[in-house]
Amino acid sequence: MMNPHPDIQHPPVSVHQKGSSFPVRRMDFDFSGFDKHFVDHDPACSHVWTAFQSMFPEGEQFFVDAVRSAKPRVKDEALLREISAFIGQEAMHGKEHLAANAALKAQGVSVDAWDARIGTLRRFLNKRFGVRSRLAGTAAVEHYTAVFAEHLLKRDDFTDRINDPTIKALIIWHAMEEAEHRAVAFDTHVAIGGRHRERVIAMTVVSLGIVPLVGAAMISCMRQDGQLLNLRSWARFVRLYFGPNGLFSRAIPDLLRFYRRDFHPKQARLEPDMQRWAARLGFNTP
Repeated sequence: MMNPHPDIQHPPVSVHQKGSSFPVRRMDFDFSGFDKHFVDHDPACSHVWTAFQSMFPEGEQFFVDAVRSAKPRVKDEALLREISAFIGQEAMHGKEHLAANAALKAQGVSVDAWDARIGTLRRFLNKRFGVRSRLAGTAAVEHYTAVFAEHLLKRDDFTDRINDPTIKALIIWHAMEEAEHRAVAFDTHVAIGGRHRERVIAMTVVSLGIVPLVGAAMISCMRQDGQLLNLRSWARFVRLYFGPNGLFSRAIPDLLRFYRRDFHPKQARLEPDMQRWAARLGFNTP
């Protein structure tokens, strides 16, 4: 199938994992020559994503480790198929973000140290915590990614600011798949006896840790880019992400839904936005 949209160089191959409800898309982005200031041509507005991205390869592997460890205790065949597709999607995310990180390094912004730190943390957590605790943490982080995905898919006013087409496609593809598999870790935690209290504790720990972690990585990126003292850029970043209509500030009420006892990730209705972006990027959806 020819892709009419320029944001994807090669149409993805979508493969369903033995009857799963969502596919694994085999991507192969060409990151050569992309604009490292890909949001509003602005350093701070862009490097917050660079900071997030530095944690994706090892972070995605942590999620895979958690759900894979739980598989022997899952009896529901439909959920097992979802787990297989989840692992496939997350593995592809790690592969593509590693390639993007390598391309960033070639432009003078290396996140290798942050990738190594997250790898050390992943191995520590895998060694010291049981599968239910790790799944609770995975469900909490997956809620963050799903909520940000939800807002990205709905916010053309923000996505129009992503000026590099390859990075826009990477971000939207990742967002779509986070929305597709947003319930897998949560459902797996429930299936093996995980409790609401465990997920609440995990969400609190994640929420306390994510801002300083991403903030420190962002400062590192800004320093390497020679933009650490660019106060105008920092001010633009605060307005775009934390202002009254900010991408992050508008997401806070949806993030807090995780604490409700009746919460389930699929309560969000994203199908129209998913279909719109799938058509734009030339993706097939189930």
